[in-house]
Amino acid sequence: MDSIANLKEQAIAQTPLLLFDVVLSNGSEEHWSTHAVTVDSTDYLPRVVENNLFEVQAASESGIDAIPRIRLTLANADSRFSQIESNPGFKGAALTARFLFYDLELDAPASEAQVVVRGVLNPPDEVTETTFRVTAINRMNLQRVLLPTVRIQRRCPWSFPATAEERQEAVHGGSEGSYCPLSPVRLLA
Repeated sequence: MDSIANLKEQAIAQTPLLLFDVVLSNGSEEHWSTHAVTVDSTDYLPRVVENNLFEVQAASESGIDAIPRIRLTLANADSRFSQIESNPGFKGAALTARFLFYDLELDAPASEAQVVVRGVLNPPDEVTETTFRVTAINRMNLQRVLLPTVRIQRRCPWSFPATAEERQEAVHGGSEGSYCPLSPVRLLA
């Protein structure tokens, strides 16, 4: 297997491919590409119709040359992505985009896959009868960080625990963990 740097300098190169790995909020995984390929024993479905991954923003507002946002248009004639959006949904899913050269004749990778960008998916931008468009924000994009994590407001955002069971839940977070609506104050039992 040759390196990406060597293959891109050849007069006739192998097929350049982008592989998209998505981990949804419920832990299930999706794997997409423009071609039906198998890389590292993972089957990639040929669902990507269009992407903007090669639109690198030079001299961005944050002063870093990077890909701030990824836009993917996916084939959705069978409503697969509409069903995924209904449960568990794409919002907050982790996206990893990798680049490699692929030998379609031998049906094998010609180079190692290199991570191009990692991001967080938003809800779908557009859903039609045949396509499903979703965007992801680069996880290194400083504009997406919300500080403070709890908005400043007149009233306390947490409910104060009234019973002994609620106090125990406030200490440990209960079944909702850090999203427990009870006060995060550590109380003595």
